[in-house]
Amino acid sequence: MRKIMKRMKFKLNRKILASIGWLLVITGIIVLMGFIESKQKNIICEKVTVNIDQRVDCFFVEKRGILNMIKKEGIEIIGKPISAIDFQLLEQIAQAHPFVNEVEVYSTLSGELRIEISQKKPSIRIMSDVLGDFYLDQKGERLPLSKIYTDRVLLANGNIHAEHLKDLFLLATFVNKNKFWNAQIQQIYVAWPHEIQLVTRVGRHKILLGDFSNIEEKLNKLFDFYQYGLNNKGWDLYSTIDLKYKNQVVCKKRQMKSE
Repeated sequence: MRKIMKRMKFKLNRKILASIGWLLVITGIIVLMGFIESKQKNIICEKVTVNIDQRVDCFFVEKRGILNMIKKEGIEIIGKPISAIDFQLLEQIAQAHPFVNEVEVYSTLSGELRIEISQKKPSIRIMSDVLGDFYLDQKGERLPLSKIYTDRVLLANGNIHAEHLKDLFLLATFVNKNKFWNAQIQQIYVAWPHEIQLVTRVGRHKILLGDFSNIEEKLNKLFDFYQYGLNNKGWDLYSTIDLKYKNQVVCKKRQMKSE
């Protein structure tokens, strides 16, 4: 019985010690956070750093441009206490840049204010006789052209109306994600709503898609034709390759110039 009581006391003491230990840790964290917060209130901003994530291979956003946007709002940062700087306001200002995707503003204990920015990535460039010239980003949203950088993305031009933008975005997304088609297709031409043409990098033929329906099926059919047809006969034999008809690839031979 005594042994059982000793074991129970030992377990109870371990629980009490563990509880005290955790209480001390939590208290220490609270004290440390309070110390850091108190110290931050007295820190003067001595440096502003703008870091732009360029993993998407875009250069639409410049550090100087972001700093100029902040300056135009009449906001002074250098020399001010960190506690007096409105981080949320700075994020809103930077977010107003059309090519900024996400913004995070924070400070360090050394008095440095950091602005971290990720960029939007164009998926396709639209050159429309009706709508004008602009990009669609990777969410299908419009982006204006930039004076400082031009992205070499898939181009769509011709008789493009607003109702075509979603289909063009979906086609561009499919092409961009496919290694072969991304290397082969350089332009989409909308002759009229039911006649979409693709301009290729290799071969002097035009690809006629018809309308925007069953795009993936049509391109898979064309891929098979490339493998088992053009590779044997030559890529310049045909002037047009028509994919409008189900389970068929209709080709028109190029007219040879007589000597």
